[in-house]
Amino acid sequence: MKPVLAFFLLLALLTQCGKKETTLAPNVANLTGTWQLTEPDSTYGVTLQIGFDTENPPHDVTPFLISGKSSVNQYNARFFAALDGMATVENLGSTKVAGPPQAMQFEQTYFDNLRTIARYELSTDNRLRLFHGGEKPGVLVYKRTN
Repeated sequence: MKPVLAFFLLLALLTQCGKKETTLAPNVANLTGTWQLTEPDSTYGVTLQIGFDTENPPHDVTPFLISGKSSVNQYNARFFAALDGMATVENLGSTKVAGPPQAMQFEQTYFDNLRTIARYELSTDNRLRLFHGGEKPGVLVYKRTN
């Protein structure tokens, strides 16, 4: 009887050690994908790619890794989104290629706006709005491209 009990106890212990499959709420899961900036200015074809950060499973806040192309440089950051629409961007980094003054100014403003993201909204499955604070609070609007 003891070997059978030990076997089932060991089996129960081993099945609990596996990685748990992460399930995301639909409104947070719909953030993943490739997006293109449409407002306030779409002159430069700015992109934003959002992917789930598999190394850091969600608890109350879901972590994502974001990357994209601004007017001149490539960029990446960590993006955190909550079910209630709260969001933040941390550790924004970019390549350091020089470009025309107007494009560089646009890029600096875009990066400043990303750093101050406070809230997100998926008005449809294909439209993402990122609300930012900073000196000139506003909204970055993206359309899904994939």
